[in-house]
Amino acid sequence: MSSKTKLAAALAATIATVAFSVVRADELQTDQLQTYGPLKQPRPVQGAKPLPNRGIDALRGDGIYLVNGPLVANLRASDKPGAEDRYALTETTNDAKTGAVHANIDAGNFVLNGERRPVGRPNFAIPAPDGTIYLIFSGQNPMRVAVTLQAYDVSGMSMQPFLRSPDNYQKQEAAKLGGSVFPKDSIAYLVVARFIDDVLILPARESFTGASNTSQFVGNFSKQIPYCLAYEDRKGAKPYAMLFKPGTTKKGSVDLYQAKTGTLFCDREGSKALNEGEWEERTIAGTRAVVLSFPANVDPLDTGVTNVERESAKIAFIEPSKGTPGVRPGKLYQAGAKIYDYQYRFNKAAADALRNALAQ
Repeated sequence: MSSKTKLAAALAATIATVAFSVVRADELQTDQLQTYGPLKQPRPVQGAKPLPNRGIDALRGDGIYLVNGPLVANLRASDKPGAEDRYALTETTNDAKTGAVHANIDAGNFVLNGERRPVGRPNFAIPAPDGTIYLIFSGQNPMRVAVTLQAYDVSGMSMQPFLRSPDNYQKQEAAKLGGSVFPKDSIAYLVVARFIDDVLILPARESFTGASNTSQFVGNFSKQIPYCLAYEDRKGAKPYAMLFKPGTTKKGSVDLYQAKTGTLFCDREGSKALNEGEWEERTIAGTRAVVLSFPANVDPLDTGVTNVERESAKIAFIEPSKGTPGVRPGKLYQAGAKIYDYQYRFNKAAADALRNALAQ
């Protein structure tokens, strides 16, 4: 069996294992529902016509563009594959923090064998039989992400509804577009991504928990002093103060209390727990972490998980063993689980027209 055949077989097995599939247009299409706001998954702008384009075809030639005000990122693939059916990728951007496909999650570093590794940029794309593409990122032991690009013909459509913020509201600069419409042959893309492996990720701005290891972290917040979880400040938000409950050395439960707001240090309102969750110390890719799990009636937005990653991310307190020490809050992204993105990507015809209209 040739190396190319072996790789194809391996990819097919991976697809079966994590149940990758192209996002069907009928799953996303909506003619009756509102497309803005905190939706559980993106809905295309009404009137956008689904196209059967494969992901690799979108990347070849001029590639895809993310337009975020003055910030622009372009990702394109070589016309022909190299060894093992790998298409070389080139990503250009006028902002180091802006990427063409991973601009919707806070990913500073992933942690492998206790060491922080920069996420980097995608180096290669490998097409899968179902139209998904595998992006192989730069660096030693690189991250691997499966990406679905659902294409829509938006020729003649108003540009305004396609300028979305990461939290799915119309961007402020959309007002500049007026009645501008996309020209002929304009294509917009909605992106769904999945990590191929379980991945621990630290945010771009790390914070310190005061604990040097996971055991100390659990012990520090199992008595009187709670740990306050991050939350999305919104109508109906329930900020939680968390206390670990006694259990085994590797797993147990947590009590969630109403957190006091407007205080310098974390504290709880009252002594009655509002809910309960679970914690487990796990070793993921050679790195120890305390991973939290919560029941369905606990909104992920009240635990530090954003709407786009609610199916894939769990809060994790990660213990790097190299570099700057100490347990730090981050996230575990579970293999095969969806990460959505409300921001549209565009082909060159649509991106050029959009940028020109914004510059008027």
